[in-house]
Amino acid sequence: MIFILILTQNKNGFSQGLSFEPKGSFSVDIGIPIKEKNEAFKTILEGLFDGGITYQYNVFEGLTIGVGTKYSFFTNDRFALSSSVGKGGLHIPSLFLKVGYEQFTTDRFSYTLSLRGGYSTMISVNDSSKVVLGKPFIESTFFVQPQIELLMTTDKNDPNAVSMLLGYSIYFSEYRPEFLSRSVFYELSPKDIKGFTRFFTFGFGYRYYFGLK
Repeated sequence: MIFILILTQNKNGFSQGLSFEPKGSFSVDIGIPIKEKNEAFKTILEGLFDGGITYQYNVFEGLTIGVGTKYSFFTNDRFALSSSVGKGGLHIPSLFLKVGYEQFTTDRFSYTLSLRGGYSTMISVNDSSKVVLGKPFIESTFFVQPQIELLMTTDKNDPNAVSMLLGYSIYFSEYRPEFLSRSVFYELSPKDIKGFTRFFTFGFGYRYYFGLK
């Protein structure tokens, strides 16, 4: 029903000609990581934060390209394993490029389908690494994040907007015993460390549009 309504609004809006045609935008999003995988990642860590800052430019009829940075944080479950993991967590700062498609169905409402992709540093802070390495365990990797966003401006032709979003981050690295400076997770089976590190993010955002017509 909602999908039909959006299509109807889209058809009517563009048949009359939308006056809201931004040339670019700046956005901030904040969310909570959920449904973590692989199994070791899910067992040992708990998601607390996933957020980013993006500038995007409208290339042609809703096609956008952008650049940005994001940061994710997971806290250690100190008693996830039989021997304490200790305080700390996993920090994941990232830089990315973005390509997307934004469609305004009215002068106030739009939906965006996008894909972020870039370079990340996974920084694991825990007692074991502090003892064994004398510093956090660090690994660099690439990531991709498809995302869908529903957005509404605060008023007709207003540059300020708020949004609700759902994303899925995939880091091309397995969460392995090395992240805790161990040779093996005795409490977990070998299959529990198989699979890329990944999680859903549900959150909200703010966007400011430039070059309105």
